[in-house]
Amino acid sequence: MTGNLFLAGGFVAALAAMLLCSLKTKSSTKKIRLAAAASMSLIVAASLYLWILIFANDFSVEYVAGYSSTQLPTMYKISAFWAGQQGSFLFWLLIHAIAGVVLVFRRAHEKSLAIYFFLQSILIFLVLSKSPFAENPVTVVEGVGLNPLLQDFWMAIHPPIIFVGYALLAVPISLSLGSLLVDAKSKIWLEPARKWTLLAWSFLGAGIFVGGYWAYKVLGWGGYWGWDPVENSSLVPWLLTAVLLHLINLAQKKSAVLPVAHIAAVFAYSSVIYGTFLTRSGILGDFSVHSFAGSNIGLAISVANAIILIGGLAIIFVKAKNFPQGKMYETFAEPAFIILLSSLLLIFIAAIVWLGMSMPLLTQLVGQPAAVDENFYVKSTAPIAAILFALVIYSFVKFGRMISLGGKIAHVGFILGLAAIVISSRGETVTQEFSKGVEFEIAGHKIIYGGQILEEDARQKFYVYEIDGQEVRALTKLRGNGEDAAREPAILKTFGGDVYVAPHPKNLDAQEIILTRDKLEMDGEFLYTFTGAQIDYDKKNNPVRATATIEISDGNVSKKIQLLIIVTADGGNSKSVEIFDGRRRVRLTGISGDLTKARLEILPTLDELSNLPITSTVSTKPFIWLLWFSVSIICFGTLIAIKKFFPF
Repeated sequence: MTGNLFLAGGFVAALAAMLLCSLKTKSSTKKIRLAAAASMSLIVAASLYLWILIFANDFSVEYVAGYSSTQLPTMYKISAFWAGQQGSFLFWLLIHAIAGVVLVFRRAHEKSLAIYFFLQSILIFLVLSKSPFAENPVTVVEGVGLNPLLQDFWMAIHPPIIFVGYALLAVPISLSLGSLLVDAKSKIWLEPARKWTLLAWSFLGAGIFVGGYWAYKVLGWGGYWGWDPVENSSLVPWLLTAVLLHLINLAQKKSAVLPVAHIAAVFAYSSVIYGTFLTRSGILGDFSVHSFAGSNIGLAISVANAIILIGGLAIIFVKAKNFPQGKMYETFAEPAFIILLSSLLLIFIAAIVWLGMSMPLLTQLVGQPAAVDENFYVKSTAPIAAILFALVIYSFVKFGRMISLGGKIAHVGFILGLAAIVISSRGETVTQEFSKGVEFEIAGHKIIYGGQILEEDARQKFYVYEIDGQEVRALTKLRGNGEDAAREPAILKTFGGDVYVAPHPKNLDAQEIILTRDKLEMDGEFLYTFTGAQIDYDKKNNPVRATATIEISDGNVSKKIQLLIIVTADGGNSKSVEIFDGRRRVRLTGISGDLTKARLEILPTLDELSNLPITSTVSTKPFIWLLWFSVSIICFGTLIAIKKFFPF
């Protein structure tokens, strides 16, 4: 409730700032600043309050129970803030509000500020539509925790970097439309818009690259980009922002380019909202591993997208007759034509990607929803990318002296990156069943599987490989009940490229036995006696934990153990227990309400697991490091460009 009150106050303050900017008077400047600062302060307060709830393990809040737990490390408690749909929207809003205050104190035009705070009001409304402060309908003593796949440094920083880029893209569209409302021929907005666009583009690009590295390092499928619809939903804004950046640069020299620069600003931000709609409406639930579950927020986002896109284009249409006249370029040989042609090619790629990621929605409108496969993107974008590659090289040869240092470095990184994508895709892939200790030669490399190692805390295990005499390990993160949760491949990095090994362990069927209180049961080797149980309830009579006492005997020695199930937001959590020096491993999976029966799983021992053969996919990635190096070059060039134009 407290968090929602903060957000409601921020909403009122944002509306006040919008109205004050729209009805600008000589005495309203101070009031605008106060309203903007108040809105930001209340949004900051809501954000801090959510973090307080997460660190306090307040599982009475549904979001906290769904994305945090008492066992979650500090770094991932921080990232739990933006791990879910509601929290990520709040983080987006937080960055938007901070940027809004910067705009106000940098004295952006009142018309632009009015549009910016209108967008801020929309974002607050969306956060309130599906609030991260909603009460948990059930009582639990332990939260689900962060998805093990997300418990990685790169994934912890990937979403906030992306959302910073999303938030900052609201500035160029606000400056663009605000300028149109005042004077369609004005170029004053171009320079500040260029700075903000450059910053937004750099964050978007860095976020995409970090996500790609995470996918390569963690997911174990052998690549860094799968053309997943959710991946594409961040790629399209990045491509359109690159177009916007180049058109802004050109519009400063060619007034005739102003109209398309305005259009690019509208479409760049609208593509962000549209991608958000696709990923959060549930439409992609059957087509993307990243998509959020469906919710009623999808309708609200679609309405917001329509308002922004249609409203922005309507302003451009009304002001069209006032745009400056002239030619965008004089000859095909001049830089302006190359920039426009390159921008057009980027738009073509963005349109293809947009069509592909929208296919589940488009096909659903006429029948059964369906998605395109990876070949659609590769075959349709590769020829365009090749032409773009040639154009960039031509530009360097012909007009290199006219490109800034930062621009030169970033474009060199782009060229190198395209080359690295092609080179690294020429590797070999072989799937092989490995027996422990047996050497196999695959793709010119000698590989030996060394078995499994389970860490003492039973939170993760490793598949050990020896590649050309060097040990590498594939990591598997385990759930609280000991089941596999997330896998990371084993990667041997060399100058010639990576050797990438992804294990595919078989699903082992555990033996299940039902124990009746005070009656003997046997699994073929051991005797089991269920001697007692207890279920603890909360004040609302909801179960929170269950404990069973079981006596196990091998015929000579008897051991009494206690097994525990912790009730979590997604069901239950129980760990396996080793007994008789590892000769038996058991796990409690259920207790009847009358405490007369218990369900037990008999699991393979750790020695048995370690000696099992393992099927693994071995891939070679020639000079894959060139791709990561090219990304670093792009980022370095962008930093130089940002340093040139900031602080502002």
